[in-house]
Amino acid sequence: MSVHANQALLEVENLSVCFDNAPARRVLDAVSFSLRKGEILGIVGETGAGKSILARSIIDLLPEGGRITSGRITLNQQSVFDMPADEKRRYRGGDVALIGTNAKMLLDPVETVGAQLVRVLRVHKRIGRKEAWREAIELFGQVGIVNPQARAHAYPHELSGGMAQRVVIAMALIAQPKILLADDATLGLDATIQLQVLDLLVQKGKDLGLGVLLVTHDLGVVANYCDRVGIMKDGKLIELAPVGQFLKAPDRPYSREMLDAAKVRPALLKSNEQIDRDAGRAIVPVAAVKMRPPLLEVEHLVKTFVSDRNHAVVRAIDDISFSIAQGETLALVGESGSGKTTTGQCLLRLLEADAGVIRFDGKNTLDMTGREFRAMRRRMQMVFQEPYVSLNPRWQVRELIAEPLALAPRLSRADRDARILQLLDLVNVSRKHASAYPHELTAGEQKRVGIARALAANPDFVVFDEPTTALDIRVRAQIIDLVRNLQAEMGLSALFITHDLNSVRSLAHYVAVMRNGKIIEMGEAATVFNRPVEDYTRKLLQAELPIEEVAMSVHHLDVAGEKQ
Repeated sequence: MSVHANQALLEVENLSVCFDNAPARRVLDAVSFSLRKGEILGIVGETGAGKSILARSIIDLLPEGGRITSGRITLNQQSVFDMPADEKRRYRGGDVALIGTNAKMLLDPVETVGAQLVRVLRVHKRIGRKEAWREAIELFGQVGIVNPQARAHAYPHELSGGMAQRVVIAMALIAQPKILLADDATLGLDATIQLQVLDLLVQKGKDLGLGVLLVTHDLGVVANYCDRVGIMKDGKLIELAPVGQFLKAPDRPYSREMLDAAKVRPALLKSNEQIDRDAGRAIVPVAAVKMRPPLLEVEHLVKTFVSDRNHAVVRAIDDISFSIAQGETLALVGESGSGKTTTGQCLLRLLEADAGVIRFDGKNTLDMTGREFRAMRRRMQMVFQEPYVSLNPRWQVRELIAEPLALAPRLSRADRDARILQLLDLVNVSRKHASAYPHELTAGEQKRVGIARALAANPDFVVFDEPTTALDIRVRAQIIDLVRNLQAEMGLSALFITHDLNSVRSLAHYVAVMRNGKIIEMGEAATVFNRPVEDYTRKLLQAELPIEEVAMSVHHLDVAGEKQ
């Protein structure tokens, strides 16, 4: 990546922000940096670090109660805060465009995406409707939307997450901005879609000579796309460096922790060696689980849905078969809509399969009555993708964890309370949170409580549905370590549903790749990653953004951190 010129397009000097409900606490604390023409600057930090507040401060549109208490922001040496109201309106969305996360929430659900783009075009360019439609179609084509003429007449809910994000990017480019602020613009997207969106953002930045501020919590994104990186913690910009220099030798201990957490954990061992030498923990090797009989066997499983629009039958799961041994983890990977979550829900009969066999410990669970399966359910549990949605907001943590204990043999109140505290210790959640409600927990703590609840009844098999998605770097690493430890200590069998391939490398003995309801490739994790058979599998692997490969090539970086 090359920077077109050294002149600063945007300068932020000693910027501090407070909120009225906590005036003594600075959400941003004396933040300073510059952004040059053609440069891509990554701002990385965990939840609550102040990243999004920084992005909104730059366009002088803070959430209610937020106020800038000191500092200066200049665009081309002109103070943003001193701009008259009409000039500031042109600055927002004109000179500087903000692209947020969850594009479908940013778009009007009752208006076609083409009509929304036309409206914005007419405001900025003062052109007629017919000309605006022509330009809208052209913009859709420029951001890689296939069949833009037809897509322009679609509503947001009819588009994939990646397509909706492209629409938002097209809107951002309408006024030919000088700066793009991308605030976690790829959060929660599939790896392949994330790659497409990032490629598009970076390419547009280069082609148009824009300055791009890429706000993210993913160091893999920064390592592969950015010229410089800034690390934020507690509202402060604690480190700012060229990417190559940062990957080689971060300056601050916190930065080193983040970089270490972002790297892939050592893979599960294939030999008879039992110890992860890096972490000092026992791991069940592939060779050991191979010799064990299947705990779960799935044969020719089918699940269909009927489309609301045209009543067409959709085969969400299309004749799939696999097995999982005791102590084994099978990772089920694929893009959104491939059928992964539906598979997990059918295994636990949260959805009823249409055909096939699900045999658990030798018994076909699909032939069981509801009462018969309830007795089996204690041994089969699920950790849901969205913990905040799956946790009753009116219950305290102790009540949430206690609920599955009703499936276990009768416990005294003292035994139940002791078991709750034991589970909190097991998933590394402070005992003081036993009386907390879900909204009082961080996203990582919510995930851990979800895991504790699933483990309460001492299950033999757990479905982990996207347990690391959209988490901060260090929290994601902690969840991976937690699952590895649980597997080693409890001999758990697991189906690990994810599109985070870096997590798969760290956790899975075997990998099954799903596409359009079918399993198209399956094998040992090392074999699938190193010698994939299917083109689609290779596409998924190419969409990874590993830090290690970039870090190994830092000797190709010059002193400015730019690739030669």
